[in-house]
Amino acid sequence: MGRFYSEDFRLRVLQRMDTGMSKMAAHRAFGVSRSTLDDWLRLRQEQGHVRDQCRTRRRWGALSDRAVFGEFAARHRGATLGQMAQAWQAEKGQQLSHNTFSLALKALGWTRKKRVFSTRSGARRNAKSLSSN
Repeated sequence: MGRFYSEDFRLRVLQRMDTGMSKMAAHRAFGVSRSTLDDWLRLRQEQGHVRDQCRTRRRWGALSDRAVFGEFAARHRGATLGQMAQAWQAEKGQQLSHNTFSLALKALGWTRKKRVFSTRSGARRNAKSLSSN
């Protein structure tokens, strides 16, 4: 994985190159690969900036509105992640992964239901612990 360079550093390197420093000299002086310098030059030419766009990630992903998702999750509190995904697609017309729901529920501080029904052995264990009390 590549190294992260701040926007300030990128601008300083490009400014030096604009004043006459060659790519090879910038590569040696700043320790930045030539292909990275080419990428920064292309990015500045095409978009007018050299901000890093790959590292910005929305915490909630496709579920950007916490209030809407909180209401939805409250209505479907007993559902599994798969059932929630199906209900979301039916209500909102948007298909999302189970992982998206898992992360959003975790951010709300909720736990997720892992199985539709409890297991037979788990039910026996719970019954034994209740009868011994």
